[in-house]
Amino acid sequence: MKSPRRVLLVLVASFSIGAGQAIRAQTVYELKGRIYGPDSKPVPNVLVVLENNARARIGQDITGPEGRYEFNGLIAGTYYISVKPDETQFQPSSQVIELINTTRGASSSSTETVDFSLKSTVRPNPPPGTTYAQAVPPEAEKEYLSAVKSITRGDREQATKQLAKAIQIFPDYFLALQQLGLLDVENGSNEEAIKLLKRATKVNSKAAQAHLGLGMAYVNLDRPREAIEELSAARTLDPKLFRADLYLGIARISTGELDMAEKSLKQALAIGGSAQARAVHLYLASIYNLRKNYRAAITELETYLRENPKANNAANIKEAIAKLRAKL
Repeated sequence: MKSPRRVLLVLVASFSIGAGQAIRAQTVYELKGRIYGPDSKPVPNVLVVLENNARARIGQDITGPEGRYEFNGLIAGTYYISVKPDETQFQPSSQVIELINTTRGASSSSTETVDFSLKSTVRPNPPPGTTYAQAVPPEAEKEYLSAVKSITRGDREQATKQLAKAIQIFPDYFLALQQLGLLDVENGSNEEAIKLLKRATKVNSKAAQAHLGLGMAYVNLDRPREAIEELSAARTLDPKLFRADLYLGIARISTGELDMAEKSLKQALAIGGSAQARAVHLYLASIYNLRKNYRAAITELETYLRENPKANNAANIKEAIAKLRAKL
């Protein structure tokens, strides 16, 4: 009889997806939306600011007559969108969005829409999350900001060099340590990522993204207990990080905690939605397969295909469905 870990690997491998593969897939996003006032009318001439997961500004736009804004060429990650209207009329507003890679191999494109409904001025709302302040030498900050621009262009190799230089100049540079660690996770350099992200959390223990990156790296290295510790910390710091719940589910499958794994995966789906967290269906199918609940496993795989009809692994999933049907 196969161990739970072995069965999971067989099933997930047949879908052509694993933790590392999901992270390395490349999708280029367009992020757009409209800004409305309390009367549901578009609000023109409003500044919309885009920040990356380290809360560094990477773009801005001004709404037109129909209240529209747009950002292009974004890669997977966490982004903060802040609307900064005339505060004598409207309250500022912010949202956090998680963009996740949904393809393997060749790049693809996708569009996400985030609309805002502004409230009349009463008292400004603070932006979500906590910005970490640190006195950074100007030359190190220059390299970091250049790296942010390189990431926005999709030039991760150049960004890696610039971040490494920033850290060389200032070894305790939290933002650079975190960003380089996250890039290493995405590139599959998990051991290096762990070293960098541990340094980052030593400087700033409340960095949810750094704990998330550590958890993802530990999952990729098949070290589930350490992954659960870091992912739980990330989730406590920022309950809206759907990838924390996604990877908690994956780690808990590895430890055989199937009930908790199912709960984490369903929470990831509730936070991220099917457009961002569709891989959840594959891991839920793994759980139901381990329980010999083949009908439920089939339902999850069919849901994945329905929500992702152009999936590169569609043929493998259809084959897996046929095998599961044969067990009924």
